[in-house]
Amino acid sequence: MSYADTRVQGERAAYSNMAGVANNWQFQLMYFGGHPVAVNNLVGTRVHLIFTFIHAASGWDQCGDLYRLINTPGFSAAPIDGRPAYTRSGFTGMLRGIIDYVRPAYIRGQSSIGHRDADPDNIDHTAGAILLAEADLDGAGNTYLRRDEYTGYQIRQLPDNVAPYWTSVKTSAWDAYWPNDWNLYNFTPPGVRPWGNVMARQYLPPGRIFYPGTHWIPPSDFTNRC
Repeated sequence: MSYADTRVQGERAAYSNMAGVANNWQFQLMYFGGHPVAVNNLVGTRVHLIFTFIHAASGWDQCGDLYRLINTPGFSAAPIDGRPAYTRSGFTGMLRGIIDYVRPAYIRGQSSIGHRDADPDNIDHTAGAILLAEADLDGAGNTYLRRDEYTGYQIRQLPDNVAPYWTSVKTSAWDAYWPNDWNLYNFTPPGVRPWGNVMARQYLPPGRIFYPGTHWIPPSDFTNRC
Protein backbone atom coordinates (compact mmCIF):
# COMPACT_ATOMS: atom_id res chain seq x y z
CA MET A 1 0.00 0.00 0.00
CA SER A 2 2.89 2.41 0.63
CA TYR A 3 3.97 2.10 -3.01
CA ALA A 4 0.40 2.20 -4.28
CA ASP A 5 -0.08 5.46 -2.39
CA THR A 6 2.88 7.04 -4.20
CA ARG A 7 1.15 6.31 -7.48
CA VAL A 8 -2.14 7.68 -6.18
CA GLN A 9 -0.35 10.89 -5.21
CA GLY A 10 1.26 11.01 -8.65
CA GLU A 11 -2.07 10.65 -10.44
CA ARG A 12 -3.59 13.35 -8.29
CA ALA A 13 -0.71 15.69 -9.16
CA ALA A 14 -0.99 14.89 -12.89
CA TYR A 15 -4.74 15.45 -13.12
CA SER A 16 -4.65 18.69 -11.14
CA ASN A 17 -1.88 19.80 -13.52
CA MET A 18 -4.07 19.04 -16.55
CA ALA A 19 -7.09 20.73 -14.97
CA GLY A 20 -5.04 23.83 -14.13
CA VAL A 21 -6.14 23.92 -10.49
CA ALA A 22 -4.56 23.35 -7.10
CA ASN A 23 -3.73 19.78 -6.10
CA ASN A 24 -6.60 19.64 -3.62
CA TRP A 25 -8.65 16.45 -3.39
CA GLN A 26 -11.53 15.15 -1.32
CA PHE A 27 -11.97 11.44 -0.57
CA GLN A 28 -15.37 9.82 -0.97
CA LEU A 29 -16.40 6.20 -0.48
CA MET A 30 -18.82 5.15 -3.21
CA TYR A 31 -20.43 1.86 -4.25
CA PHE A 32 -20.59 0.63 -7.83
CA GLY A 33 -22.01 -2.75 -8.69
CA GLY A 34 -22.24 -3.37 -4.95
CA HIS A 35 -18.50 -2.85 -4.41
CA PRO A 36 -17.00 -0.10 -2.23
CA VAL A 37 -14.34 1.86 -4.10
CA ALA A 38 -12.04 4.74 -3.20
CA VAL A 39 -13.09 7.89 -5.08
CA ASN A 40 -10.96 11.04 -5.17
CA ASN A 41 -12.68 14.27 -6.23
CA LEU A 42 -10.59 17.22 -7.48
CA VAL A 43 -12.03 20.23 -5.65
CA GLY A 44 -13.77 22.72 -7.94
CA THR A 45 -13.84 20.39 -10.95
CA ARG A 46 -15.68 17.36 -12.33
CA VAL A 47 -12.49 15.26 -12.26
CA HIS A 48 -12.77 12.02 -10.28
CA LEU A 49 -10.19 9.28 -9.83
CA ILE A 50 -11.36 5.83 -8.73
CA PHE A 51 -8.93 3.26 -7.34
CA THR A 52 -9.71 -0.45 -6.95
CA PHE A 53 -6.26 -1.47 -5.59
CA ILE A 54 -6.23 -4.72 -7.52
CA HIS A 55 -2.91 -6.59 -7.23
CA ALA A 56 -0.86 -5.77 -10.33
CA ALA A 57 1.61 -7.79 -12.35
CA SER A 58 5.17 -7.18 -11.19
CA GLY A 59 8.70 -8.46 -11.41
CA TRP A 60 7.98 -11.36 -9.06
CA ASP A 61 4.46 -12.00 -10.39
CA GLN A 62 4.22 -11.83 -14.15
CA CYS A 63 0.47 -12.53 -14.14
CA GLY A 64 -1.33 -10.11 -11.82
CA ASP A 65 -4.93 -10.42 -10.69
CA LEU A 66 -6.56 -8.78 -13.73
CA TYR A 67 -5.07 -11.52 -15.91
CA ARG A 68 -6.22 -14.18 -13.44
CA LEU A 69 -9.78 -12.82 -13.44
CA ILE A 70 -9.87 -13.53 -17.19
CA ASN A 71 -7.96 -16.80 -17.36
CA THR A 72 -8.37 -18.60 -14.02
CA PRO A 73 -11.89 -20.04 -13.58
CA GLY A 74 -13.40 -19.16 -10.21
CA PHE A 75 -10.61 -16.76 -9.28
CA SER A 76 -11.36 -13.87 -6.92
CA ALA A 77 -9.13 -10.80 -6.77
CA ALA A 78 -8.63 -9.41 -3.27
CA PRO A 79 -7.78 -5.66 -3.28
CA ILE A 80 -4.58 -4.89 -1.40
CA ASP A 81 -6.41 -2.34 0.77
CA GLY A 82 -8.62 -5.03 2.29
CA ARG A 83 -11.88 -4.25 0.51
CA PRO A 84 -14.12 -7.15 -0.63
CA ALA A 85 -12.78 -9.39 -3.40
CA TYR A 86 -13.90 -9.26 -7.04
CA THR A 87 -14.92 -12.06 -9.34
CA ARG A 88 -14.69 -11.41 -13.08
CA SER A 89 -18.38 -10.56 -13.31
CA GLY A 90 -18.16 -8.52 -10.11
CA PHE A 91 -15.29 -6.46 -11.48
CA THR A 92 -16.99 -5.76 -14.80
CA GLY A 93 -20.21 -5.05 -12.91
CA MET A 94 -18.35 -2.44 -10.87
CA LEU A 95 -16.99 -0.85 -14.06
CA ARG A 96 -20.46 -0.87 -15.62
CA GLY A 97 -21.80 0.81 -12.51
CA ILE A 98 -19.29 3.62 -13.02
CA ILE A 99 -20.25 3.93 -16.70
CA ASP A 100 -23.95 4.12 -15.87
CA TYR A 101 -23.33 6.67 -13.12
CA VAL A 102 -21.08 8.98 -15.15
CA ARG A 103 -22.81 8.53 -18.54
CA PRO A 104 -19.77 9.64 -20.57
CA ALA A 105 -20.03 10.65 -24.21
CA TYR A 106 -17.42 8.00 -24.95
CA ILE A 107 -14.75 5.93 -23.22
CA ARG A 108 -10.99 5.91 -23.69
CA GLY A 109 -9.14 2.70 -22.90
CA GLN A 110 -6.01 0.79 -23.70
CA SER A 111 -5.74 -1.85 -26.39
CA SER A 112 -7.49 -5.16 -25.82
CA ILE A 113 -5.12 -6.72 -28.36
CA GLY A 114 -1.92 -5.10 -27.11
CA HIS A 115 -0.42 -8.55 -26.47
CA ARG A 116 -0.26 -9.03 -30.25
CA ASP A 117 1.98 -6.01 -30.86
CA ALA A 118 5.59 -6.55 -31.94
CA ASP A 119 6.47 -4.76 -28.70
CA PRO A 120 3.84 -6.46 -26.47
CA ASP A 121 1.97 -4.25 -24.06
CA ASN A 122 1.99 -4.62 -20.29
CA ILE A 123 -0.19 -7.57 -19.29
CA ASP A 124 -2.27 -5.38 -16.95
CA HIS A 125 -2.96 -2.91 -19.78
CA THR A 126 -4.39 -5.64 -22.00
CA ALA A 127 -6.31 -7.41 -19.24
CA GLY A 128 -7.79 -4.13 -18.05
CA ALA A 129 -8.82 -3.23 -21.59
CA ILE A 130 -10.58 -6.58 -22.04
CA LEU A 131 -12.50 -6.20 -18.78
CA LEU A 132 -13.42 -2.62 -19.68
CA ALA A 133 -14.73 -3.78 -23.06
CA GLU A 134 -16.85 -6.44 -21.34
CA ALA A 135 -18.30 -3.80 -19.03
CA ASP A 136 -19.20 -1.72 -22.09
CA LEU A 137 -21.53 -4.32 -23.62
CA ASP A 138 -25.30 -4.51 -23.83
CA GLY A 139 -27.31 -7.69 -23.34
CA ALA A 140 -26.67 -8.80 -26.94
CA GLY A 141 -22.89 -8.52 -26.61
CA ASN A 142 -22.71 -5.29 -28.57
CA THR A 143 -20.82 -2.13 -27.60
CA TYR A 144 -22.95 0.10 -25.39
CA LEU A 145 -21.05 3.42 -25.47
CA ARG A 146 -18.38 4.39 -27.97
CA ARG A 147 -14.97 3.13 -26.80
CA ASP A 148 -11.59 4.17 -28.25
CA GLU A 149 -8.57 1.90 -27.72
CA TYR A 150 -5.05 3.34 -27.65
CA THR A 151 -1.69 1.74 -28.39
CA GLY A 152 0.50 0.95 -25.40
CA TYR A 153 4.19 0.05 -25.34
CA GLN A 154 4.29 -0.31 -29.13
CA ILE A 155 4.58 3.50 -29.33
CA ARG A 156 8.22 3.01 -28.36
CA GLN A 157 8.76 1.74 -31.91
CA LEU A 158 6.70 4.42 -33.68
CA PRO A 159 7.52 7.97 -34.86
CA ASP A 160 6.43 11.17 -33.16
CA ASN A 161 2.96 12.30 -34.22
CA VAL A 162 1.82 14.81 -31.58
CA ALA A 163 1.96 18.59 -32.14
CA PRO A 164 4.53 20.51 -30.05
CA TYR A 165 1.89 22.27 -27.94
CA TRP A 166 0.19 19.03 -26.90
CA THR A 167 3.57 17.38 -26.37
CA SER A 168 4.41 20.09 -23.84
CA VAL A 169 1.04 19.68 -22.12
CA LYS A 170 1.52 15.93 -21.94
CA THR A 171 5.09 16.31 -20.67
CA SER A 172 3.98 18.73 -17.96
CA ALA A 173 1.38 16.27 -16.68
CA TRP A 174 3.86 13.40 -16.78
CA ASP A 175 6.46 15.45 -14.90
CA ALA A 176 3.85 16.06 -12.20
CA TYR A 177 3.32 12.30 -11.89
CA TRP A 178 6.57 10.42 -12.12
CA PRO A 179 8.63 11.98 -9.29
CA ASN A 180 5.96 10.65 -6.91
CA ASP A 181 6.42 7.09 -8.18
CA TRP A 182 9.48 5.91 -6.28
CA ASN A 183 9.95 2.93 -8.58
CA LEU A 184 10.62 5.42 -11.37
CA TYR A 185 12.26 8.11 -9.27
CA ASN A 186 14.77 5.85 -7.52
CA PHE A 187 15.91 4.08 -10.68
CA THR A 188 16.11 7.04 -13.06
CA PRO A 189 19.51 8.74 -13.48
CA PRO A 190 19.59 12.43 -12.48
CA GLY A 191 18.49 14.75 -15.28
CA VAL A 192 16.71 11.99 -17.19
CA ARG A 193 12.95 11.90 -17.76
CA PRO A 194 11.67 8.29 -17.78
CA TRP A 195 9.63 7.61 -20.91
CA GLY A 196 10.71 10.99 -22.22
CA ASN A 197 11.12 9.53 -25.71
CA VAL A 198 7.36 8.91 -26.10
CA MET A 199 5.96 12.25 -24.99
CA ALA A 200 5.32 13.25 -28.62
CA ARG A 201 3.48 10.04 -29.51
CA GLN A 202 -0.15 8.94 -29.28
CA TYR A 203 -1.67 6.27 -31.47
CA LEU A 204 -5.23 5.07 -31.94
CA PRO A 205 -4.86 2.27 -34.51
CA PRO A 206 -7.37 1.91 -37.37
CA GLY A 207 -10.32 -0.23 -36.48
CA ARG A 208 -9.97 0.20 -32.71
CA ILE A 209 -12.89 2.58 -32.28
CA PHE A 210 -15.95 0.61 -31.23
CA TYR A 211 -19.20 2.40 -31.91
CA PRO A 212 -22.50 1.57 -30.18
CA GLY A 213 -23.99 -1.60 -31.63
CA THR A 214 -20.60 -3.02 -32.71
CA HIS A 215 -20.29 -6.66 -31.72
CA TRP A 216 -17.24 -7.37 -29.55
CA ILE A 217 -15.63 -10.70 -28.72
CA PRO A 218 -12.68 -11.00 -26.28
CA PRO A 219 -9.41 -12.08 -27.94
CA SER A 220 -9.08 -15.85 -27.67
CA ASP A 221 -5.26 -15.75 -27.65
CA PHE A 222 -4.81 -13.79 -24.40
CA THR A 223 -3.66 -16.93 -22.59
CA ASN A 224 -0.33 -18.34 -21.44
CA ARG A 225 1.03 -14.81 -21.19
CA CYS A 226 2.90 -15.32 -17.93
